Amino acid sequence: MLNPPVNKGLLSLGDKQRLFTRTLSLVALRVPAALCNRAMQTLPPHLLDIPRIRSVVQDPLSLTSKLVLLNHAISSDSVPQSVRDFAAEINADFIHDFPLNLEYDYWTADQILRSILPDELNVPSSFELIGHIAHMNLRKEYLPFKNIVGEVILDKNHYVRTVVNKTDSIDHTFRFFKMEVIAGEDDFLAELKESNCKFKFDFSKVYWNSCLQTEHDRLVSQFFAKKDFVCDVMAGVGPFALPAAKNRGCTVFANDLNPESYKWLESNVKDNKLGHLVRAYNMDGRDFVRQSLVDLNLPDIQAEMAALVPSAPSRGSKKKTKNTKDAEQSAEAVPAEEPKAIASEPSSNGLLEATKPTSTFRFFQHYVMNLPATALEFLDAFYGLFHGRESIVPASSLPIIHCHCFSTVMEDLEGDVHKRAEKYLGCAIPAENIIKIHRVRDVAPKKEMLCISFRLPAEAAYANPRSSEKRKHEDTAA
Repeated sequence: MLNPPVNKGLLSLGDKQRLFTRTLSLVALRVPAALCNRAMQTLPPHLLDIPRIRSVVQDPLSLTSKLVLLNHAISSDSVPQSVRDFAAEINADFIHDFPLNLEYDYWTADQILRSILPDELNVPSSFELIGHIAHMNLRKEYLPFKNIVGEVILDKNHYVRTVVNKTDSIDHTFRFFKMEVIAGEDDFLAELKESNCKFKFDFSKVYWNSCLQTEHDRLVSQFFAKKDFVCDVMAGVGPFALPAAKNRGCTVFANDLNPESYKWLESNVKDNKLGHLVRAYNMDGRDFVRQSLVDLNLPDIQAEMAALVPSAPSRGSKKKTKNTKDAEQSAEAVPAEEPKAIASEPSSNGLLEATKPTSTFRFFQHYVMNLPATALEFLDAFYGLFHGRESIVPASSLPIIHCHCFSTVMEDLEGDVHKRAEKYLGCAIPAENIIKIHRVRDVAPKKEMLCISFRLPAEAAYANPRSSEKRKHEDTAA
């Protein structure tokens, strides 16, 4: 296998063309251009076979002939007899010591880094892509080489303009990584598309993980029905909220404690013309669970959102653009004055189908809690949420909570998550209320991210909220 010259311990690319150029001395046949196809059919076992390199090149000394390059393992003294016979048959000349230069641009990032890094280190060429930003997570043994690793990643990926390295663990309060630029522009303003939505944000100040797109799509496509009300408690910049609104027509109240996330969430809602379907908040998650249910039923807020429905194109417009069609489709929101249907009968997918409304009280069909490190601890916010509303929201119609979390109990991941959810909710979650405990991804050796989806138990939903406060006081005293 061909590799670039060895440059162990190199800390800067410098004169990279000189450092990483390897010259092969080849045997070639000067063949009339008209006979090149015949040569290609006759000599395949002996032709140059190197990825991304042609075995036939233009003859620098003649416009009427080509050079057919032989395998780099063939020397002037070891040309096979069949090749000699073919050359004699067509009166072709042998060219000895033809130089083929494999320069820096030819080699892959893996090959360049392998030539630089100590043999005991694996090549860290994988990264997460966020718009134009390549996000790496280099372990401490790679830190002496971080800048040259960044340079190589920048060079070998034309769509990358900035390479950053995570310098610390995630900030659990505002959910973003501390990072440093190790190559390229000092530009953290990322723009990208995901799930038919446009996103823009400062990656250095908010949380974003491109690896979670599959999880975003899973919840939106498998659980959210058209015109559902969805409450996104830890929304970030909107990776659940915006697709739910744009692709499923859901009305979403979305919240994040981080002021920067809230800023970009509002901006993304506006850029995607979803103000009539998505309302952004910046408050504590527990407070938001209760406040959002109040706001969902306020006529002023309903009217405010209804006023943001994108206007229909004028009659004189010749053709609808894709953006216009998207806006029209997402504009099919539930009218403010129309009561939300209450779900009652189970459907084929295990969720509940909507039947005729029995009340003008509106409530969320789904709550999303995507803060894996601590989301379970916020489940106590649902204790007593529907106290006194038993006749309006029957147990079979109580909302489904989708709570992301981590677990290290590898021998019983699902059991661990179930028990912890019960602990923080303050009551048992019956097996029939568990819709799915989904394994999202491995985040570290012996640590997984999961999502528990369950229907809020009646015992917690209808409880007296004051009993929750009493329980907290007793737990603190104990």
